[in-house]
Amino acid sequence: MPEKHHPSRKKFTRFSSKLPFQFGLPNVSPGLTQASDGSPTYLTRSSSLLRQQVLAHAPSVKIISDIMQPDVLTRDAWANTDFARKRVLFLIPDDAIGDCVGMVLFLRAFMVKYPGAKIAVLNSGSASDIFATLPNITVFQLFISAKRLRTFDYLIDFSEMKGWKDIATMPVNPEEALCEAFGIAPIPLASGRSSKQLPGMKIGILPMASSPLRTLPPALVRETTEILAQTGFEITLILNAYQGVMKKYKDTIGSFKTPNIRIIDGFKTIGNLVSFIREQDYVVLADSGPAHITKLFQTPGIGIYTSASARILQGRHQNLHLWQSSYKGDFCEAPCGLAKLRATASGKIGCMGSLSLPISELNNLPDNSDKVLAERLVTENPVPCVADLVHQKERFFAFLREDLGI
Repeated sequence: MPEKHHPSRKKFTRFSSKLPFQFGLPNVSPGLTQASDGSPTYLTRSSSLLRQQVLAHAPSVKIISDIMQPDVLTRDAWANTDFARKRVLFLIPDDAIGDCVGMVLFLRAFMVKYPGAKIAVLNSGSASDIFATLPNITVFQLFISAKRLRTFDYLIDFSEMKGWKDIATMPVNPEEALCEAFGIAPIPLASGRSSKQLPGMKIGILPMASSPLRTLPPALVRETTEILAQTGFEITLILNAYQGVMKKYKDTIGSFKTPNIRIIDGFKTIGNLVSFIREQDYVVLADSGPAHITKLFQTPGIGIYTSASARILQGRHQNLHLWQSSYKGDFCEAPCGLAKLRATASGKIGCMGSLSLPISELNNLPDNSDKVLAERLVTENPVPCVADLVHQKERFFAFLREDLGI
C-alpha cells in the first residue's frame, strides 16, 4: 500500500533567530531544556506558550510564518505502515496530563511492536516529564529545528484522532483509542502492588483537579485525611499551587495537628509529581492528572469520580478501585460526561445540575475565568455530583477501610 501524506491539522510557527537561544518551561525538569543547534529555522506549535509569550517579544527572533503545516502520515495509513527501524516524530496536540499519560502508554506498546524504531515527540509542553519516563525517547518540549525535522522518516499528528478536539468536554481514553488506530495491542499490565495495610505505609491524597466539576469537597478530604492518619500511616496531602483556587481551598480544609500529616502546596515540576506518585504505597485522588499517572506505575488506591465516567477514563487499568458519584437529578445524573463547566448564551457558568438547565442550553465553554465563582464551587457550593460525595461519605469511608483492611 503506498504511503499517504497530507498537511498536519495543527498549524506551526516557523521562526529564525540571530542569536543562540535555549528555552524550558518552569514546571518541566531542567534536564529537558532545549537549545538552538545552528539551524537556519525552527518550528513550534502556533498555539504554544513559546510562540504566544516569548517569540513575539524577542528582538533577535524573526517570525517567518504562522501557518506552516508539515506533511504527516494520514490517519488511515497508521495501521498499515511498517515503522520498523524508522525514525518517527509524534506531534502532540495538547499537554493535559491525563491525555499525555494515555499517549505514553500507547508509545510503550508502539515500542514493543517496533523495537528498532527511534521515536520522538514534539510540543509536549508541561507534560514533557511524562514522556521522559519512556526509555530512549527524544523529547522536544517546545520546538524543533528544521535540521532535526529532516532526519525523521515519518511525522504523525495525534490531533487527527477522531474526537480529540472534544476531549476537554467529553473525555475519551487515549491509550485505547491510539492502540486501535495503529492496530497495536496494549502491553500487558504489570501486577499492581498490594493495597493492604502495612505499618508506616505512605499514602498520598491528591484532591484537586483543573475543574470544580472534579475537585473533591474539602469536608470529605479533611475527614479522609484524619481517618487514614489515625492508623499511623504517613499521610501527604498534595494541593496544586498552579490553580488559582488553591489558597481558598487549603484554608477551607484547615490545618492538622497530627504529626504524621503533612500538606504540600504543590510541586515545582511535573517530574516531581511523577516521582511522588511512583513512591507512594497508596493514593486517594480526584479525577485528575495524577489519577492517570498511577497507570504508569500501577500504584494502588481509590479514584473518586464525579461528572466523568470512571470506567472510561480508567480503562483497562485496575490499580485504582473506582468510586463514582451516585447523583441523580431532574436535569442530569452522574456521570454526565462533562470535564469542564459550561456557559449559557447569557453567560451563566455551571453545569446542568447546578443551573437546572438541559445540556441543550449549555453549548459553550466559558470565555473567561471567574475566580470568585470557582472558589465558591470548590469550597461552599459544589455542583450536585460533587456534593453527593459528602452525602455518601459514610459509604465511602466503609469502602476505603475495606480496601485497606483497616
